[in-house]
Amino acid sequence: MTAPGARGGMSVHPTLSFDDELHRRIYEYVERNGAVSADELMRSIRVESDAPQSKPARSGTYTESVCPPSADVEACLETLRERGYLTGPDEEIRIALSALETEFECDDGTVRIRPAREADRDGLLETMRGVADESTYIVAENVATQLERDSALVRANEERSRVCFVASLERDAESETDEGDGDDPATEAAVDDSEIVGWLHLDVHELPSLSHTAELTVGVDPGYRRQGIGSSLLEYGLEWAARTGYHKVYQSLPATNEGAIAFLEDEGWEREGVRTEQYRIDGEFVDEVTLAAWP
Repeated sequence: MTAPGARGGMSVHPTLSFDDELHRRIYEYVERNGAVSADELMRSIRVESDAPQSKPARSGTYTESVCPPSADVEACLETLRERGYLTGPDEEIRIALSALETEFECDDGTVRIRPAREADRDGLLETMRGVADESTYIVAENVATQLERDSALVRANEERSRVCFVASLERDAESETDEGDGDDPATEAAVDDSEIVGWLHLDVHELPSLSHTAELTVGVDPGYRRQGIGSSLLEYGLEWAARTGYHKVYQSLPATNEGAIAFLEDEGWEREGVRTEQYRIDGEFVDEVTLAAWP
C-alpha cells in the first residue's frame, strides 16, 4: 500500500499488505478511530495467546485474547510509520496522508491549507454547517452529518476512501493583540488558536467501475470569502486528486446556489447535467446542477 496522496498514488481502495496480524490490527484500529495514542493502542489491541486455556470437561481447550507486549506494539508502530501507513507522535497517531502544507497571506493573517486532523473536527463541522445553512448547500450538509457520526475524518481501507483538507487561519500579530494579551506561554503551547475558515472534502465511490471518480465539496466561511481561499482550496484538492490517480471529480448543487455554481464555472468546471426538481427546499421544488472537472 502506498501512503494516501504519495506520488504514484494510493489505489482508491488500497490492497492492504501487512507483515502479520498485529500490524493489521493496529492500522485498522487507527483508521477506524481517527487519532489515538500509543497507550490506547496498548490497552485496546488484542491478539490470541499462544498458550491454550482449559475449558470444563468435554469442552476441550481455547486460546485467550490478550494485550500484546508493549515492545511489540512499539515495533509495529515504527514499521508502519516507516512505510508511510501511519504518522504522528505517540500522543496522536493517525493515518498518513501525504500532502504538503501550503500557505498564503490574506487580509486577516496567514491561511494554511493542509490535511485535516481530528483536532480540527469541531471547527470543521462548525464551518460546514455555517456554509450549508447560508447557501442551501445540501451535499455539504450531508457530509457534515456523516462526519459527525463517523469516528474518523480520514478513511483509507479496502472498502472506502475519504479525505478532507482544511484552510486554517492564523491571525496576524495585531489581530492577536486585539483579542488577548497572549502572555501565557503554557496556554499558547497547549491551544491551537488557528481558526478553520474553509474545507475541501473528497469521497470515493465503493464500486470499482466508479472508483476513478470522486465527489468533491468545498466551502469557505462567509466572513472570509473573496480573499482567494476557495480558489486555493480547489487548486490544492485537484492537484492532490491528480497525483493520486483520480480521473474526474464532480459536485452537485441546488440550482438556487447561484454563487457556488458561478464560482466553479469561473474555475473552469463544466456543467454536466440537471436533475429536475431533485430537491424540495422551503416547500419549493429545486433542480440539481452537476458540475465536473478533470484534474
